[in-house]
Amino acid sequence: MKKIKEGSNNVLSDFPHNLVKIINESLDTNDYSKKLSARETLVKMGKTIIPQMHKLLDSENDLLRMEAAKIVELIADRRSIPFLLRLLDDTIFDIRWIAAEALIKIGRQSICPLLKSIHDGKSSYIFHRGAHHILLGLVSENEKDQLVPLLHSLDNYYELRQTAPAQASIALKTVFKCNT
Repeated sequence: MKKIKEGSNNVLSDFPHNLVKIINESLDTNDYSKKLSARETLVKMGKTIIPQMHKLLDSENDLLRMEAAKIVELIADRRSIPFLLRLLDDTIFDIRWIAAEALIKIGRQSICPLLKSIHDGKSSYIFHRGAHHILLGLVSENEKDQLVPLLHSLDNYYELRQTAPAQASIALKTVFKCNT
């Protein structure tokens, strides 16, 4: 197992030593039971470690970023929503999937920030694919019927830049009554 060391140029440099030890154990790809036990320990720490996990979501180390995303998903704290939205554009599919599942697990509190991100028009096609999945996981059947144009635009690469922001704006105002 390649450990992430505490060091001046490392994302873990300002973390307490005991936390670094547990994080390293959660990255252990050779001992799955040790990995799961460490992950469970981190999740039991709950919302107290969310700020540290948010820092790890920006790591250049894919394995560390993925493990931090998984822990954030399992804790399901609403403060993680902006960080998870950023991960919907990650280069690694598994990280994007974990982020989408985390937003679904956090629940309907994720909908308005997600729609605002789409409305702003700065998101990519892969972000929109994740948004499509998230919306399908969070909205009621009645809401799905009202969101058909938005869902279609999120699923269609050619309509991405033209209609998705406008449809998100409509959904923000009429379906979910979000403050914009």
